[in-house]
Amino acid sequence: LEQVKDITLPPDRIRQDVARSPGGDSRIFLNNCIGCHNGMDPLAQAFAYYQYDVDNGRMTYTPNTVEAKYSINSTNFEPGFITPDDRWDNYWRKGQNQLLGWDDSRPGFGNGAKTMGEELANSDAFAHCQVEKVFKTVCFREPADALDREKIDDVTEAFKTTGYKLKDVFAETAVYCMGD
Repeated sequence: LEQVKDITLPPDRIRQDVARSPGGDSRIFLNNCIGCHNGMDPLAQAFAYYQYDVDNGRMTYTPNTVEAKYSINSTNFEPGFITPDDRWDNYWRKGQNQLLGWDDSRPGFGNGAKTMGEELANSDAFAHCQVEKVFKTVCFREPADALDREKIDDVTEAFKTTGYKLKDVFAETAVYCMGD
């Protein structure tokens, strides 16, 4: 999470399990811990009704019941946020992480894992990452020059505007890298 660390966002949704003075030094929380937890914890609420069942190897879903995992280590900082439901908010839409290219047609909040997945998947960063991974897989190399980066940008834009069809990304990238 180092890439999205931002200590300027509000800490109001950081849960009780995160100590505010780790090792007795609040500077650690204020300069490090807060930078990831202020964005991560509001998103993690999307999974409040899910639990992994180790014995049966599957996810369980308990509608309207926050799983016990959200109360683990709740005495670390009792005034911390208590998860009431599966409502998530994307705090990364503000501050430096606006650069990830969040979709303005989406509200930036929702309930449950599906809507949070849609929020992340509809960002410019996600689309660019998928196209770049395809490029490396198909071309057997990293993007090397301005032409490669321009192609990745063009394919990324097409990927987003034509319904996120990864098959098309593979096809267009393969044609570009033919003969390499």
